[in-house]
Amino acid sequence: MIRAHVSWDALAVRHVEAVAQADDEILHESQQSGKSKKICITDPDATMATSGRNRRLEPAYKQHTAVDDVAGVVVDVEVTTGQENEGMVVAERLDAVTAATGRPITIATMDAGYAYAKVFRALEDRSIEGILPAKAEQMPGKVIPTRRFKFDSHHNIARCPRGKILRPKGKLQRSAFQHFYADVKDCRNCPLRARCVSPSRHARVVVFNVNHPSLLRARRKRRAWGKRENRLYQRHRWRVEGVHGEAKTWHGLARAVRRGLDNMRIQVFLTAAAINLKRLAVAFFTLILYRLIAPVPVIDANLPQLA
Repeated sequence: MIRAHVSWDALAVRHVEAVAQADDEILHESQQSGKSKKICITDPDATMATSGRNRRLEPAYKQHTAVDDVAGVVVDVEVTTGQENEGMVVAERLDAVTAATGRPITIATMDAGYAYAKVFRALEDRSIEGILPAKAEQMPGKVIPTRRFKFDSHHNIARCPRGKILRPKGKLQRSAFQHFYADVKDCRNCPLRARCVSPSRHARVVVFNVNHPSLLRARRKRRAWGKRENRLYQRHRWRVEGVHGEAKTWHGLARAVRRGLDNMRIQVFLTAAAINLKRLAVAFFTLILYRLIAPVPVIDANLPQLA
């Protein structure tokens, strides 16, 4: 998260209905309904987002960075508005890294903020081994949770804990979620009805993401993590995420210096270039130091030479 270069006085409350049509009556209704959001007048590209440190909404941008975890070199960077979800940009950034380096990605490490079904599907489609902790399943409560329903991706159906089939209805939602409906006859005399079906409904309805099978496979892999996977993930914590701390602490990326998404990209690209030049300088002087310290082999013509 990068704090936008605006003051708190630049924030205003814009009513949703009033945006589409500036009418006094509509404005009055929107004020009564409370449908509003904060916007930044001086920098419209900066959207309100929650900071991970102080957990409050503030106008911000979001930087998405890919780092080579061996050398610590930034191989790809992109900037979006603060409200952009991390999981929505992963597939595009994976392709960008492959195009920039000319080499396919074999292993990708990410933190838990990227543990979405869509991300796991993007990794599987590209034959990339993902090292990221899948989010744990919710603890069971009074209501039978969705995880107790088995999703059959091959036949596109779901089965309830009693083995009854739930079938999809309607088209896929914009967010790639699909609703599965149980038969009213199956739920009417079911012994689990009190814990499964809401009193206002006649049958159970569950919602699955179309990429749900990828999430299930990722959870199984997470339970089978060994020393190798844990070592890679621990290295990600200090090597990859450390680049963000370096950029903010030493290169002023904690706050934007100009306004607008295009100007924000310039600042981020220059910061990434400065970090990479530091890595190049360290590698260059390390090579020189090694050549100065390393002993020079002495060749005697009278001694037999080893191949």
